[in-house]
Order: sequence, then structure tokens, then C-alpha cells
Amino acid sequence: MLQEQTKSLSSFPNLQALCKKDEKQKQSLEKLLQHKPNVVKSLDIYAQNIEEYLKDQRKRIAYLKKREEPYYETKPIQAYDEALIMQYNRVKAKQYYLQQSQKKISQQPSPEQPRNRTPSKYFDKNYNPLKRIEKFDIPSLQPVNVSPPKELKPIQFRYNYTMQINDPLLRQVLNTRQQWYEVPNNSFAHLQWLNQLLDFSNLSKQEVVSKRQMVNLMEFQHEWSNKSQLYNNICSNSPEQALKVLPPGFVLNFKISQWVEDLEFLQDYLISHHPQKETQQKFPFSVYVPNKGGQTYNKQISKLIQDVPKIWICKSAIGSGATIINSIDQLQSFLIQQYKDQKEFVIQKYITNPLLYDGKKFDIQINVLINQDNSIFISAEPTGRCCTVNYDINSEDPFVHIKPKQVISNKNLVEFLDTQGISQQDLLNQIKSSISLIPCKLNRRQRKYCMQIFGFDYLFDDNKKIHLLGINANPIYTFAELDGAFKLTLDKIFPINNKSEEKQIWIGLF
Repeated sequence: MLQEQTKSLSSFPNLQALCKKDEKQKQSLEKLLQHKPNVVKSLDIYAQNIEEYLKDQRKRIAYLKKREEPYYETKPIQAYDEALIMQYNRVKAKQYYLQQSQKKISQQPSPEQPRNRTPSKYFDKNYNPLKRIEKFDIPSLQPVNVSPPKELKPIQFRYNYTMQINDPLLRQVLNTRQQWYEVPNNSFAHLQWLNQLLDFSNLSKQEVVSKRQMVNLMEFQHEWSNKSQLYNNICSNSPEQALKVLPPGFVLNFKISQWVEDLEFLQDYLISHHPQKETQQKFPFSVYVPNKGGQTYNKQISKLIQDVPKIWICKSAIGSGATIINSIDQLQSFLIQQYKDQKEFVIQKYITNPLLYDGKKFDIQINVLINQDNSIFISAEPTGRCCTVNYDINSEDPFVHIKPKQVISNKNLVEFLDTQGISQQDLLNQIKSSISLIPCKLNRRQRKYCMQIFGFDYLFDDNKKIHLLGINANPIYTFAELDGAFKLTLDKIFPINNKSEEKQIWIGLF
């Protein structure tokens, strides 16, 4: 029966009124009416409710337009007054009920006594709480016992070490920092003080302070400490700059496939400039040639040498092996002796006119710091070492030429250089200019928490020109130098509470 009455859309006036201007909507409703008339009936009822709601809104808008005053000025205030009256009446009624119950308990009234629970005198609508005469006692605020904030314990940092030379000094410096304590080598440590390289990829890379790890070595420290690599790095920019920093020299590296060509070139060069050319003969040197490419700058350096030296000093690229040579035979014997342990060598010009300290040959040692930001600092307190035997160019005693043992303090060194017309500032300026010519390739992978102290060995000739002899990766330093280095590195990565305001011994280079 319902389907017969609702076959056409005219049975639903509300929907028909809405679809006057939308023909597509009207067609879709007619299709829906054939299959689901109940849904269409529900839509008609919903449309009727919407129409009634719109009518009410139109009336309200018309009413508000006729009013001279805004609609919200009287209504909320009226509601607020009524709410105050009701709230106050509830409080008074509650107090009255409590008093009545206490009276009843004390007097023990009979059950027949009438009970009045809602006295009318407390429900006066004309009552205004803002004009009441009664005075209420406001209870005073009691002080709250608040315990003082607990002091947080500072973060404890751990360190371990494997070095043997500066172990007591490291412990003394870290003992001044109360948040550092020593742990075994096989446990996690925030600072690892090592004497050899490690796998840097195993270090913790987290940014949280409690999980950071720092080491005292740069990942590519051999770029400076290896003598042959140092030559190649400076020559890669310009061979002319290399002669401003290092004495003229050549590199012989048996690890690269070019070693045969370099050895042939060195022998020809030494024979051609030897006073007894006829007695000099090339020597065969059979060695395994690894499959590794490489490049040296021997030929470029040889063209820049103006005065060919008569005496050379041959050094192993890593280690302390060195000897003075002036013939092919001496070079051959040194290479055969050192080849089992070393595969890289540097043949430098021997400085025959060194500046002497009390008649002895000496060199200057200055420490250089590379921090975690790859910034370079030099120590303001260089020291020196001098040989134990007076210098003689013709002497064959190694303690005259290449084995300085006696330490020269910073005070004595500065006083001696002043007598020679070299101030400490002039010395530092010459060292700065030489370091600025060395490419800094120590942290190519941008490790965040690495630092290292290098020892630079310099030699003055009698013309007051400075020459870089080599760079030591594990130098000896003082308490002030290590403490100042930690202020620039360790204390910034691992903040501590006990900071001192002592004079900084390190001078920023760039």
C-alpha cells in the first residue's frame, strides 16, 4: 500500500520543493523512490525539519533586527543573578539542615514533632549577595611545607687508556675533573686514550652526552706523521711550497709500483752529483712489488734544488731509523737493514750549517693541537733537545748529528733565541707560516669527537731559517698543555661543573 501511494515524487512536497532548481537531483530521487521508498520518506521528513529550523532562524534574525539594544546585554546578566541566588541558597540550606540535625540529636525530639526542611526565609529572590550585611570569616592560608629541590648528581664520565708514556699525566689531569673516573679497557668509555689507530666506525655516533665516545687520535693521522706522506701532501699543492717548509728531499716507497723508477732516478741523481763518479755503481734491489698505484714528486723536486748537497740523511717514514749517507753503498746498506721493518723512506738534504746551542746541534719541539672542529692550535711553550757531543761535520758519531738526548726547557730556549736575535713571537710566526702550508687531511670523514696532539720538530740554520724535520704522532707534553687541550676539546664535548679560569696555553692558528 505504501508503494502505491509513493510512486511519484509529488507525494513528498518537501523534497519536491528542494528539487525545483536541480533537475538531476529530482531524477535520482525518482529512481530511488522506485526501489527504496522508505529511504525517500525519511529524506522528506529530514527536509521538513530543516525547513522548520530555517523558519525559526529567520524569525530570530527578524526579531533581533527590531531590537534597539544588543541581545546579550540583559540575558546573561539575568542568568548570572539567578545562578548566584541558587548557589547561595544551597549553601544556606545545607548549613540549616546541619544545625537542625544537631539539635534533634541533642534534644531527642519525639517522632510526632513536625519537620520543616525548606524554610522560606532563605529563598528570597530579591536577595543580592553583593549587598549582604553578614560577615564571613575567611580562614587564613596555612603555609605549605615544601621540601627544597633535590640536587641532581652530575653525570659521571669514564675513560681508559693504553698508552705508557703519558699515563700518569693523563690520570693527574682527569683527577682535577671530578666527574671522570677510570674503567678497564674492555668496558665502555667516553674517552679512549690510545697509542694506535682503531676502527672509527665502531665508535658510538649518538648525540646524547652520556653515550658519546671520544678518542685522542685523528683517523688519518698518517697524513702528517708519515714522512713520505707529508712530502707528497705538501708537494701536491706546489713543490715550491714544499721547499719552504721541508729540506730538499726525495721519497722512496716500496709499497707502490713506481718504486723501481724512483730507485733508478735516485741512483742516477746521486751518482751524477758525486765527486767520485767512476767508483759509484748502481745496486740491484729485488723486492716484491704490490699491486698499488702511487705518485712521487722526486723529479719536480730535483729540478728545484740549486745547490746539490754533498751529505744526505736517510730516514724511515715511520719510526726513528736514520743515517747519514754520501754514497750509493751507504744507501744500499741502510735500505737492506731497514727493509724488513719499513717500506717507506725519505732521503733529505742534511743541514750542514745548523744553529748551535753551546756548541751542540739542537732542534726545537712544539706541540700542535687539532680539535674536534679541525681547528689548529699551537703551544705557547716550545721546548728543545740538544746533542750530548759538540757538533763536528766530519764526525761519524751519531750522537753528534741525529740523536739529541738533552732536554732544553722553554725558559732556557727563549733566552738563547733572544741572544741570537730571534724573539719568541718571531719563532711562533715562522712556525705558523710553515703549518699553514701543510694540507689538513686528518679528518676527511668529519668525525665529530676526535682530537690529537702532534709534536713538530724544527731546526734552525745559522741564517735563522727554520726547517721542519718531521711530525711525531705521540709527543711528550706538559700538564698545562694537556689540561689546556682538554678545555678546548673534552670539556666542550662532555660539559663538567668544575671549570677553572687559568690562562690558556694554546694559541689559535686558523
